[in-house]
Amino acid sequence: MAKPTPPRYPILSYQPLRLVFQLVYIGSIVARLPLWLTVSLLPSLRPHPKWNGKQTFLSRVAHALVDLKSYIGISDPITLEAGAQGDRFQVIEPFPAEFYTGPLTRSPTIKPEPVGGTWCPQRPSASSAPAGITMLYLHGGAYIQGDGRDDYCGYPNRTIPKLGVAQTVFSLQYRLSGYGGQNPFPAALQDALTAYLFLLRIQNVPASRIVICGDSAGGNLAIALLRYLVEYGAALDIPMPRCATLFSPWVNLFAFNFNSSNSAQWNSDFLPNGFLKWGAETYSTGVANPEKDSYITPLGNPFATTVPVFVNVGTAEIFVEAVREWVGQMKAVNGGNRIEYKQEDAAPHDTFLLADKLCFEESAEEVLIAAKEFIERSG
Repeated sequence: MAKPTPPRYPILSYQPLRLVFQLVYIGSIVARLPLWLTVSLLPSLRPHPKWNGKQTFLSRVAHALVDLKSYIGISDPITLEAGAQGDRFQVIEPFPAEFYTGPLTRSPTIKPEPVGGTWCPQRPSASSAPAGITMLYLHGGAYIQGDGRDDYCGYPNRTIPKLGVAQTVFSLQYRLSGYGGQNPFPAALQDALTAYLFLLRIQNVPASRIVICGDSAGGNLAIALLRYLVEYGAALDIPMPRCATLFSPWVNLFAFNFNSSNSAQWNSDFLPNGFLKWGAETYSTGVANPEKDSYITPLGNPFATTVPVFVNVGTAEIFVEAVREWVGQMKAVNGGNRIEYKQEDAAPHDTFLLADKLCFEESAEEVLIAAKEFIERSG
């Protein structure tokens, strides 16, 4: 059920407790390094038999660092300043209010705002559609971290154009949720719609050359955007995209009651319970029964769409069972949507975003090639 008041910041987010806790936790990481090295060097102790030592060690470090951030509970700051992205970063204005209807008007205080995004590999000319496929990329990060820029989304921002999955990427910096009532639903969905309308109506990219792409929480957001276009697009004269590509989509924000030890893959993934709880509770603040809400929780809420959808999930991640179930539900709607489902063997969560940080580049590139072929067939 919706919380009557926004969840408060954890006590560890305040100084000086924050600094003390960070020092203690970092000390615990240092103390655990010999154990992680031992587990990484001995194949029989690795959490997955197909992982090498480097993958094992990096997954343990990633879990600890994300866990540390979860205890602090301070969402990433974002800015509309270009910074290091230079002229590749573009600020776009929201569209007239009539485009934001239905679920986008649920909150009287959450209104469409200017939003930024990073073009890759380069910014196209004003009002001129770039050649080939343009991908609207919605990054992962549990709705509480990430900004679409190269420091955070460097791997997909580089690799998608390099492999020809899409010729151009617009990596959106949508508003992040956080404690204290910071940008809950529908802020991110408003921003995603603004970006899609921008590509169509300002940049003049034909809908047949736009791919909506999302990983993890961005996958959840991409599904919500696709649902919105299905339910309201015709009345608003918004055409459907060429297709959608989803990587490790977060289809059930409240899975396992935030206890991933109930998953068979709990030991081979790096997502701590606190991180998922932080994102789910702050994003859904003010939403009545978010566990059943079709725009928050795709699992259990399938819908019919003419848009082809590519879905990838790692077999070693805790989302795999929920994603598989959601794909089955989507295929069963009205004789079956066009869903192409791929399981990335032995992969943890979201190699699409984190392949270079977790040493899963080889399998991630195989998935991207499969996505490229799917996009080409969808035309």
